[in-house]
Parts: sequence; C-alpha cells; structure tokens
Amino acid sequence: ECMDLIHWSPEKAVQGVLKQVQMKENETITGRVTHVLSPESVWIQVCLSPTGYSYVQMLGSLTDNISDTLGRKLHNLRTAVIPANEITRGTVCAVMVEGRAYRGCVEKVGTDVHCVRLVDFGTLHSVEHLFTLDNYYQTLPSLAVNCCLANITRLPEDGSCWPEEAAEFLEENLKDCLVKVRIVSCQGDKPSVEIYTQPASGSQTYMNQQLVYERFAAWSQSE
Repeated sequence: ECMDLIHWSPEKAVQGVLKQVQMKENETITGRVTHVLSPESVWIQVCLSPTGYSYVQMLGSLTDNISDTLGRKLHNLRTAVIPANEITRGTVCAVMVEGRAYRGCVEKVGTDVHCVRLVDFGTLHSVEHLFTLDNYYQTLPSLAVNCCLANITRLPEDGSCWPEEAAEFLEENLKDCLVKVRIVSCQGDKPSVEIYTQPASGSQTYMNQQLVYERFAAWSQSE
C-alpha cells in the first residue's frame, strides 16, 4: 500500500523495525540515481519529499551518529559484531565502507564475506563484519528504492533481456545526478516511475522517452 513519506527526527525516535521510504502515486520527488541494473531496476535515493523535506540532510546526520557509535563499540568486536549463526538473508545491520558506517541489509550470506546492500544507496558491497544496528537508527526509513521506468518495454529483437547498452546509457546520463521522479504507479513489486533530468541550464530530458529515441526501448501499449 502506498503511504506518505515518513518524517523522522531524533526527538521522535522510538524502537522499531527499519522500513523503506514509501512513495505515493502521482507525486513527484527529488532523487538521485545511485545504481542501474536495467530500465526495470533503477535504484533511486529519495533526497527531497514532495513537501520539501530533506532526507539527505537527515541521512548525513544519521550516518555521522552511526559512525561515532560504532567507533565507541569497536574496542570490543565480540559485542559489536552480529554472531554468524544469527545472520540470514534480510538481516538489518551496520557496515563499515571506506571508514564510514552505513545501514545495510544482507542480500547473500557467505562463509567469511557477506553481500550487503546499503539501504540508503542501493549499492552492493562485500563485507566481512556485520555490526548490530541499534533500533534508534532504524526509525528513519531506508531511502533507496528499486524502481522500474514506466510505459516502456523491451524491443522485440532483445527477447527476454534488456540490452546492456540500455543500463549503460542510463548510468552515463543519470548516475549520481539529481533528478525529478514522478511516481506513476505503486502496483507490483516496485514503483513505476518517470525520470526527468535537472540540468543547470536548458530544458529537462524525459529519460523514459530518451530510451525510446535511442532505440533501447519501445513504448508499451499503455503509453
């Protein structure tokens, strides 16, 4: 079910389970494309809500606090690290990446190294140590949402798989750029969206349409 974006502040923090930020149909948010697998799997970090609420600013403060908390715990790894027998797919944790602590979720359990997705960025990382994420730090919803581009489909000649060039085109034109994202539908397992670039000057580009112009996709029948 689509819900309004969840607002969070340290003063309101209560013990809870980490939830993903929710999108509402026909609203437009400001986001950042962080990871592209295909036009059917575009990870978008929600930066600004339709009402102008800055999630990125809150995330920066949260990440600093998690890093400080872990720094104090690291003198005793035994109490800070999640025991191996408690790690399963979907385990919520904190991980260290390049000296900074981030919120993560286990995608694949390994013998010594685990595959973890950073829930606020959508990127995958191989990490050895998974740290307990205090409930306090789970009240801000995870900000990375896996989306699919609305109203487009694969070309008949591409069969059942999107061409790698489609993902490369999106990565090249959108990676780490602020974009406007209009939520077309929240039905199915991921939101269906339209993505528009935000150039410093000139007109914006409708990326769903651009994929069609570049012959990486075709309009679906609903278009």
